[in-house]
Amino acid sequence: MKIKFDPAIAPAFAAALMLAAPALAEGNANKGKAIFEEECAACHFENKADGNNVGPNLSSVIGRKAGTFKGFRYSDAMKAKTNIWTEANLLRFLAGPDKMVPDTEMGFEGFADKQMRLDVIAYLKRQQGK
Repeated sequence: MKIKFDPAIAPAFAAALMLAAPALAEGNANKGKAIFEEECAACHFENKADGNNVGPNLSSVIGRKAGTFKGFRYSDAMKAKTNIWTEANLLRFLAGPDKMVPDTEMGFEGFADKQMRLDVIAYLKRQQGK
């Protein structure tokens, strides 16, 4: 049975997932901004008004279905993912994108350091909706 994703329920669904998911350790959004600028900004924008770059826009990524930012040409591998980007999924993805999404076109090996991943996620949380 195939389930159709309704984007109108994404915010409520994401909120429910966040409440149900185990709490992650805290990240530092200010450190995350510095890491984002050094490691991510060459390919991703974090403000919706900036649109897409080489990689998809990451504004409001938390709570969004993988492979769905309007106007970005995702790899078939990413479009086939059915997960919603929760903090836990982002933590796993940022550890090794190709491990979570084999054949992704993202040319980034990942952050081995968990705190760096938590910091970037804290920054992306702060950018939600901007």
